[in-house]
Parts: sequence; C-alpha cells; structure tokens
Amino acid sequence: MAKVLLKDLDRALASATPDKYTAIMRGVTDLFLSTPTRLTPEQISLFDDVITRLMDRLEAQALAELSTRLTESSNAPDQAIRRLASNNSIAVAGPVLAQSSCLQDEHLVEIAETKSQAHLNKIAGRKHLSPMVTDVLVDRGDHDVIRKIAANSGASFSKLGMSVLAMRADGDDGLIETISKRTDVPSLVFAQLLSYATEQTRTRLLAAQPQNTAIVELVLSQAANQAKHLATIAKDWAAAQRLIESFSQDTELTKRKVVEFADAEKLTELIAALSVLSGVPVDIVGRLVCNQNGFGVMVLCKSINLDWLATHAVLANGPNNAERWQQFETLQDDFDRISVLTARRLLGFWRGRMKAQAAFDRALIGGAQ
Repeated sequence: MAKVLLKDLDRALASATPDKYTAIMRGVTDLFLSTPTRLTPEQISLFDDVITRLMDRLEAQALAELSTRLTESSNAPDQAIRRLASNNSIAVAGPVLAQSSCLQDEHLVEIAETKSQAHLNKIAGRKHLSPMVTDVLVDRGDHDVIRKIAANSGASFSKLGMSVLAMRADGDDGLIETISKRTDVPSLVFAQLLSYATEQTRTRLLAAQPQNTAIVELVLSQAANQAKHLATIAKDWAAAQRLIESFSQDTELTKRKVVEFADAEKLTELIAALSVLSGVPVDIVGRLVCNQNGFGVMVLCKSINLDWLATHAVLANGPNNAERWQQFETLQDDFDRISVLTARRLLGFWRGRMKAQAAFDRALIGGAQ
C-alpha cells in the first residue's frame, strides 16, 4: 500500500509547479503534526518517505518553513530531520539544529565536524548538550561558538573538553569570567583559568567566589614564581636559539634533543628546541613549560607528535612541579584522547589569541608614551 501511494505521489509531483510542491508540503506537514501521538512507526516511516521526496523539489524558503515546523514535533521523521539539519543553508538547518529533540548525538557530532561555524553556533545554543557533542564544539568552534557554549548551562563537558575550553579562554577575561561562573568547573580548571586572567579579573572572581580564596592565593604565588623563573632563563634564550638552529632542519634529531635536554634539566635549551619544532615563539613556549598547569605544554607536545615518554620528560621540567606531578595521570589520559589535529588546532587558536594580546599590549604601551 505504501509503495503504491509513493508511486502516485511521484506521478503527481512530476508535473507540479514549485508553488504546488509547497502546498503539498504544507498539507502533509499539517496532517503529520495534527496526529503525532496516534501514529505507528510504520505510518511515521511513510510520512518520512513522503516528506523527503517533497524536499527534493522544494525551494530554500519552503525548506526553511518545513524545518521550523518540524521542530515542534518530538517524533519527527528521522530522514527528513537529518537532511534538514545537514543542509548547507543555515536558514534551513538552523531551526532544527537549535531546537529539535529528534537529533541524536551522533548526528550532531557529524554536523559539527563537517559544517560551517554558523551550524556550530546553532548547536551550541541547544537546551541540552552531551560531552560527546561539546568535545567537537570546543575543538572546531570559533570565538562566538566558544562564548555561546561556555554560557550554556545545559551543556556538559568531559574533563578534556573543559580543559580545552579553559585554554581557549587564555587572553580573554570576559570568557574566563563566563566559564568561572559555571557550576561544573573543577578546582584544577578554575586554577587554570585564574592563571590566565589579569589581576583585575582575578580580584573580581575572588569577590564573587570567596570559597576559592586558597586557590587564588596558590595561583598568584605560582604566577609570580613562573615570571621569576622565566626572567632567569630568558637571558640564555639567544644562545640556546643559535645552538638549536645548527640542527633545526633535522626534525627527528631535534625531537631526540628534546628528550636529552629534558632529562638533563636544560630548561632553556628545551624551550628553544620545542619552539623550533612547533613554530611557536620561545617566550610563549617558555610560558607553557613554566606554567604549573601542564595542559598547555602537553598540547604542544602532542601537536609536534612527541610520544608520551618524551612528553612526560618535558612535563617533569619547570619550576616547583609538585602540583604537576599530581596531574600526570590526568594529563596522560588527555594525551591519549586528544588527536594531533585537535592539538594543532587548539594551539593555533591559543597562539592567535596570544599574538593579538601582545599586539594590543604594544599598542597600549605606544599610546602611553
């Protein structure tokens, strides 16, 4: 019976005009939405076949209308919903991505991995988001997507996803404050955020969350220690850079030297070697290596394809690493989970933010003179 109806529909559509297609779509959608709870799975499947056949002939405006209307249904036809959500036009995909409860996590992940930032932005505003989805959003999302997902109380994050989100906030006090206001931020990530924040922002966060005073004091102490350590080793960077340049064309040799420098606790040479391999300026690499939180330097090591043993040796360097030693198990888990591509993309986002902040600081200094 269903096959006969579909054949009749195909014959009717063959000679119809675009306006007729739209009228048929509205009639079919009205019928579906008027009796959703009384439909059997077989009947829903028939509606799905009818609607998807119509979609092949509908113009963009009619598809956008269909998308908006089907978001009302809690049992919308599967194929139709997935096709609408995957449409390249955000006017068509947007309503379904933002509101439909019929999209499964695997569908959202597929779209988030392949479609535009506008698609990611719509997903980021959904009422509920699982860690499976937010992992992709914090990996691929631009600044607007990151801000939106950070402010979404219905979004849940994996441990790795939360750490990536925090790293994306470095240099952005507004985003740091948004993330810090979440109720699901672990103390270690909160400390990570504070280490990225300006003094003014740390003061505001302390006033808003007095229960975290001990963490703030620890971060301030670590930041001062990091700055002092960096100032000491920076004097030797020029000499170390000249040394590294003598073998910088041989990537595998440089990687072996990273382990040698790490094992020998030659921190300045280690930083210079990591800078050569990653293309990240030595001052930024130095900041990562000397930061008490090892997540940033772990990401850097992953991005240049070091294995865990080499990464562990790098992480063992830096000032007063008692806290970092406690992170090793978590860092190894993150290292195993994060891909080289994701690490490189994250480092690119982070490096771009640091360059922008440095340019802004130089402009402020120049304007004050």
